[in-house]
Amino acid sequence: MYAAISADIVSSTAISKEDTIRLKQRISDLFRLFKTLYPDFWGRQIKGDYIECLTTDVSKALRIALLIKSCIKSFDVTENKHTKGFQMYGVRMAIGVGDMRIVDREQGIMDGEAIYLSGRNLEKLGTPNKGTLLIVIENERLSASLKTVGTLTNALINNCTKRQSEVVYYKLLSMKEVDIAKK
Repeated sequence: MYAAISADIVSSTAISKEDTIRLKQRISDLFRLFKTLYPDFWGRQIKGDYIECLTTDVSKALRIALLIKSCIKSFDVTENKHTKGFQMYGVRMAIGVGDMRIVDREQGIMDGEAIYLSGRNLEKLGTPNKGTLLIVIENERLSASLKTVGTLTNALINNCTKRQSEVVYYKLLSMKEVDIAKK
């Protein structure tokens, strides 16, 4: 059983070239951190603003997704009239839980139900104001409950400011309040 996360950075084309390069580096650094925290984690950035992640530790998928979202939402960009969507939502994402047919890091191949569920459901999300976090599993009854969790979590995290997102990020990394305050 795998959990796949497909994500799309909101309003990425509104971000300056310099900020885009810094954001890409920040996400790469985050993925390196995940490799130490979750040894089975595999994440990659493709198509410029698209993220795909995979883990066999399904119980950690929501935490990983929230870390990605809070990390991106707390990223400081040069503001312009088009970056409002990025600042409000950061990233749209879908978590899919299921089996995988092929997981080949060397060849860069992720193929199977989990990645299909996350990718296809990310496409169904549409515009960010319709939601930016969806959790899907093949079991319809369980999937309905998980969609509710995703919707409620989505509402809470989207209402966070950049600074609040940064605090959420550090809390999800299990940092103590005293250490967060120092940062």
